[in-house]
Amino acid sequence: MALTKEQKAARAAKRDLNKALEAEARAHRNEASRQRWIDEGMYLTQEEAAAGEPCRGCGLTVIDNLGNWPGTMFLTDEQRVEYDDAEARYREMHPDCESHRWSMAGSRTAHCGSCCPPLPIPEKHLDELRQFLAALPPRREDELVRWARTLTCGHIVDVSAHYSNGEPSLRSERCVRCKLTRGVVTSERVVTAASRAAEARRHHADDVTRAEREVARAERATRAAKRKLDALRAQS
Repeated sequence: MALTKEQKAARAAKRDLNKALEAEARAHRNEASRQRWIDEGMYLTQEEAAAGEPCRGCGLTVIDNLGNWPGTMFLTDEQRVEYDDAEARYREMHPDCESHRWSMAGSRTAHCGSCCPPLPIPEKHLDELRQFLAALPPRREDELVRWARTLTCGHIVDVSAHYSNGEPSLRSERCVRCKLTRGVVTSERVVTAASRAAEARRHHADDVTRAEREVARAERATRAAKRKLDALRAQS
């Protein structure tokens, strides 16, 4: 028997809630890992890792100086054996972590985002990042869209995101009332008179930009045609 509209909506709501609960559990697990790394002094310095100090999460080398793995299609037979062994070891050590991996440039040892504390960003790279961020144009409020996000606890948080991003990508948010990270069940765009006016201005600006590009293409085509005509006249 086909499901009714209400039954389909109920199933979709249950799926959204389950996904939100999974995101919440993952966020809590990551928060607990980061706190443990701090409490137990598990973070290595760049100098300690360069000196061969093993990861304080998994015990493997952080900087092995073996060079990056080639693309899997370019592995030699010997490298393929080593690569498959490393993959099998990683899966055995982190069977249920469901986290990202990280490794250092020039090294082949993979580390788990849940178990292995990353190295601090070098000060040089931090300076470059600061310079990049300082050069960004100031945030324009009329380019932001407000979203009302309902959390697993039932509370609603108000979040702003750039209009080009669509719905906010984070699957969890900090609940200021619970003082805990919660999974996001639903996100609804908040439409106000100001937001409608801002969207109309953005559409107008996009239309102007497209028209300017079309004019530029037409002008280039006109110049090319003019050069061709001048060349033909010069031959006559």
